[in-house]
Amino acid sequence: MAARLLALAGINEREAEDHDGHSQDTWEDVDPDELSYEELLALGEVVGTESRGLSADTIASLPSMNYKTPSTQDGSTDSCVICRLDFEDGDTLTVLSCKHLYHPDCINNWLQINKVSY
Repeated sequence: MAARLLALAGINEREAEDHDGHSQDTWEDVDPDELSYEELLALGEVVGTESRGLSADTIASLPSMNYKTPSTQDGSTDSCVICRLDFEDGDTLTVLSCKHLYHPDCINNWLQINKVSY
């Protein structure tokens, strides 16, 4: 299986040809759910790793604001959709370009893993 993964990655072009002599340039035949632990390790070595998150510098440069509890009659409060805790007066919050507010620790952890917010 490791040789097959290397072939699919194009590392060993001779083995990347199927029995008809055509090059396999897709990973469609590889189903990670059907691979053993050892095969998954080999796949990880072949494919490598790529950080999908934002850099620490980019996260540090996000705008922030101090939260002020709105004076509403209905008693509703704003909360962080990640941890679901209500914001309190004076909390420093991170503001994304979509204008959503988050606790810095909550959104920073998310952005270290994913470049996008939903």
